[in-house]
Amino acid sequence: MFLNFSKVKWTIPEHTTNLLSCWIRRGGNKRRKTWWNLIPHCIWWTVWKERNSRNFEDISNSIHKVKWNCIVSLYFWCKEIGLEDSDQLLEFLGSL
Repeated sequence: MFLNFSKVKWTIPEHTTNLLSCWIRRGGNKRRKTWWNLIPHCIWWTVWKERNSRNFEDISNSIHKVKWNCIVSLYFWCKEIGLEDSDQLLEFLGSL
């Protein structure tokens, strides 16, 4: 979803360590880099939570809801680490 928003054509590497090393965003200001670097962790957290809901609570969300949960998590994580300017974060998400 995030790569699609940013119009990046990319094949996900086989190993997680390679994925994280390829994910490094070059250019842009420090805040944008921080947001961008949180995205893989946010995706994995969202998928993990969805998996647990499905396996242990017999609750499943639509793909749209899973995507929304990921975006909301990213927003709140950024606020938690002190990137509190919500307008800039919303602008960043809109630029993806």
